[in-house]
Amino acid sequence: MTLLPINKTVRISKKSIELDQINLNTNSLSGDLIDGGTITNFSSTGIKDTANTTQITVQDGLVEIEKDFRIKGKIVADKLEYVEAQVPKLNVVTAVMINHNEVLWKDRLGASVQHSSLTTLGTLKNLKVSNTLFVEGNRVGINTQTPGADFSVQSNGYEIGTRHTGDTGFVGTMTHTPFSIGTDNTPRLIIKSNGDITTEHKVGIGVKNPTESLEVAGNIKFANKIFASGDGVPTAGAWTTGSVIWNNNPEINQSVGWICVKGGTPGNWRPFGLVR
Repeated sequence: MTLLPINKTVRISKKSIELDQINLNTNSLSGDLIDGGTITNFSSTGIKDTANTTQITVQDGLVEIEKDFRIKGKIVADKLEYVEAQVPKLNVVTAVMINHNEVLWKDRLGASVQHSSLTTLGTLKNLKVSNTLFVEGNRVGINTQTPGADFSVQSNGYEIGTRHTGDTGFVGTMTHTPFSIGTDNTPRLIIKSNGDITTEHKVGIGVKNPTESLEVAGNIKFANKIFASGDGVPTAGAWTTGSVIWNNNPEINQSVGWICVKGGTPGNWRPFGLVR
């Protein structure tokens, strides 16, 4: 059998040669000698090709991949651009940036974030809104970063706060300034800086619609004396000397009321003010 030299240009027809007539040694066939043709099954130590259709197209400046592209290792790229990405878990070492602007860090939002539409917020340790809101150390301040109470509002140099003092809650000014309560944007009850309370309106105690400056539904007490009304001297209860019971139904030749001349339970009483 005659072997044909592989490095000599000879026109050989398909019918004039058989595969066993070609003597190919290891690495004797170079890709430089191959121009065109179709490889139906190709593999090497580092590459294995079992595709039935074209999957990778290499052009000048562009490599096109028809279907999914899976990398089991890592990708190192000088520049990575993508149109759309779906990433179940993204591990960023330092920060997420958009157009070279910091958007998200591990422990904070980036400095470029100016607006947000948060609907749920977790536990905050402190919150500061420039010149408006301050929240830190169980205290809240409006227009102040040094609230004097648990909740303080400052306006025109005056601070109003709410806190707990002793066994009661407290609402009032935090400095030596008056405090007022009102309606219709008008002060109705004024507490002066020395503690005096004044009002220019009627006051009712137990009365919904008072008709006098002070109207009380029930007994009153001042200077340790009780003033009440009734049909006669009391038969029960503790009464102090000087207390007065006003007669509910005074008539001619009857007393206006009764006065306690000796305190006790119910004490000693005498009529006074005969009606004529």
